[in-house]
Amino acid sequence: MSHFNHVANDWDNEGKIKLMNTLATKTRKKLDIKDKVDILDFGCGTGLFGLEFIEQAKSITGIDTSEGMLEVFNKKAANYNNIKSININLEQEECNLKVDLIVSSMTFHHLDNPSRTLKKLSSMLNPKGQLAIVDLEKEDGTFHPDNKAMGVKHLGFSNEEIKSWADEAGLKVELCTINSLEKNDRSYNQFLAVFKQD
Repeated sequence: MSHFNHVANDWDNEGKIKLMNTLATKTRKKLDIKDKVDILDFGCGTGLFGLEFIEQAKSITGIDTSEGMLEVFNKKAANYNNIKSININLEQEECNLKVDLIVSSMTFHHLDNPSRTLKKLSSMLNPKGQLAIVDLEKEDGTFHPDNKAMGVKHLGFSNEEIKSWADEAGLKVELCTINSLEKNDRSYNQFLAVFKQD
């Protein structure tokens, strides 16, 4: 995660802030949130996506492997008593947190084993909990300028792959294309997958 430590202080540019606001707004419309809920932002980075849910939050916990990103996250959280962060690699370590909603944006393509991680995340949900993941649909490897240096393990995901994660975790999933990014003279689609317990 040295790449993300290196870029953390310059991460929050106008384009990213606007994009994450758009993604979070569209995600909220697909979720069933009636009361204030405990939220986990998985792969939270500087909090651009997860902190957009502050109005719906009883609490927000950001989880990330990058200390640099969490330093920026913690500065934003300093004015709130219901926001905290945990520096942990959830693929390798256990976390006994229980929440009502898990959100994650552009994190799953960095995971070694997305299916196993989804299963672990689902075990952290309270009854009737929801899990919302935004990431790239299948792409040709040109989205990131340097896949290896940026820790990219998957060139996006197909609907079939995402549905197989749901099956293995025993969850229902609703899938849609949530956004299209113009970059490198081409378009890259982002999906939203909302997982719910049966």
